[in-house]
Amino acid sequence: MIYTPELIKQVAPSVFATEPSSKLTNKYSFVPTDQVIEYFVREGWDVSSAHQTGRGIHALHEVKFRNKQLPAVGDTLVEAIVRNSHNGTSGFSLGAGLYRLVCSNGLVVPTSVSERFNIRHKAFTLDEVKELTESFSKKLPKIEHSVGRMMARTLTIDEKIDFVEKSSKFRWAMGSVPAELNIEEILTPLRHEDSGDDLWSTFNMVQEKFVRGGIEYKTKTGRRSSLRSLKNISSLNYVNTKLWETAEAML
Repeated sequence: MIYTPELIKQVAPSVFATEPSSKLTNKYSFVPTDQVIEYFVREGWDVSSAHQTGRGIHALHEVKFRNKQLPAVGDTLVEAIVRNSHNGTSGFSLGAGLYRLVCSNGLVVPTSVSERFNIRHKAFTLDEVKELTESFSKKLPKIEHSVGRMMARTLTIDEKIDFVEKSSKFRWAMGSVPAELNIEEILTPLRHEDSGDDLWSTFNMVQEKFVRGGIEYKTKTGRRSSLRSLKNISSLNYVNTKLWETAEAML
């Protein structure tokens, strides 16, 4: 899908805000996201996705970019992830992500690997986008090394179960922790590419199911429930990052 300005305006209108919320004080420095997109495009990046959490022209939004000049990392593409809001709920942040081709999973590479760039709303210049492009090229070997180690790490069935149990604490942090979880269902691959016993396959299999939802479980009250998909930007970022950190802790 090609994310034209018209499409971005449909799915994430807050990207095109021309001023901050009137509820903010004059100490707040406005960073126009559409200008940031313009800088990225001028430097050879393409918008790969865009969405926002909530309604309104000042809501939290996220834009992802890809650069054809950057090589793939295993079965994934590297992305730059811009998050911003114009209502004071979130500062401008810029991080790295991985987009896995076989299942369209959007993974977040945590700060420990990608050294995320954050500012608390100040001017953002074209020079900084140029520096970022160079920075991503330098960090690729580090990200590739992490992915490679996960691919090479074989897990026992007990280790797989341990990964699911640890990960479920992060996934259900937004709600009640299930009394009974069908771990076998979570560890059953949806596609051939995830059928291996390596940590990378297990991590992606769990990540996809925890993000897309549909898993049935029993609550502490005995009620049967189904896990909902994650759509909130902050929740997606939290769960993705925690899953990555949990996987890296097993290396």
